[in-house]
Amino acid sequence: MSTIDIVGDIHGHVDQLLCLLSKLGYQRSNSNSSFSHPDGRIVAFVGDLINKGPASSAVIDIVRGMSDSGSALAVLGNHEFNLLAAVVVGDKKVQKKYRDHLDWFRTLPFSLEFGGIRVVHAVWHPASLKVIARRTCIDEDFMQRAITKGTPQHVAIQTVLKGIKVPIPRDQKYKDRFGIARGKGRIRWWLDPRGLSYADLIFPAYAGASASSGPSDEELTDAEPYPIDEPPVFIGHYCLPVKEPKIHGNVACVDGCVTCDGVLWAYRYSGERTLDPVHLVHSD
Repeated sequence: MSTIDIVGDIHGHVDQLLCLLSKLGYQRSNSNSSFSHPDGRIVAFVGDLINKGPASSAVIDIVRGMSDSGSALAVLGNHEFNLLAAVVVGDKKVQKKYRDHLDWFRTLPFSLEFGGIRVVHAVWHPASLKVIARRTCIDEDFMQRAITKGTPQHVAIQTVLKGIKVPIPRDQKYKDRFGIARGKGRIRWWLDPRGLSYADLIFPAYAGASASSGPSDEELTDAEPYPIDEPPVFIGHYCLPVKEPKIHGNVACVDGCVTCDGVLWAYRYSGERTLDPVHLVHSD
């Protein structure tokens, strides 16, 4: 039976990570050893380990140590990808604390499928995942294509790591949790969007979304609904408020926006076919 703990976006908040690992039962024998679980459980990290919080280096040390020892796996988040893209274009502002970890970031996959589950940062999108299948950021030619707007690789990575977006009508003003006005909103990509309203589709929900109008078919051409009989898929990225539901059929978002709310989330998976909120765990 698969026993996997899927941990949401950490964003440099090491105290919350340590608290969550403890609640999940992970231990280390001394300060120099990596965390492991006495029952052999492993962690899957959904990406975005870095930025925003105060201790990205400490978070990387923990996650990388667990990965090296076999007690964790991780996928690439958009923040790690953006860092690697900055290196490719020669941005000299790449922070020193990340330089020793760049080669490790380059090895991280864009998605995982193991133990009966799937893990990806933002969207399980088969067409995009096919374009970047078996690719990592180690491949310099791939990276050049991935950062070049309009290429199939760039489009695929933007979808998988950042979500599927639709324009927000001007009369439906939308600000994200950081107070930034957005002209586009991410959708509940697992749904069949045909005929659904903005209120049905925008994720996470916001008060100004119309329940009587929705995106046009042309604005939804990238959508690939996720069948309910497919394996459970775990995502991060969406910065969900504490009270926002995190489980939607066979899709679970474990990003509870630790930077906004000070709470880090995980799902304790033990092979069940039907995901249940009772298995959600948080650091607070």
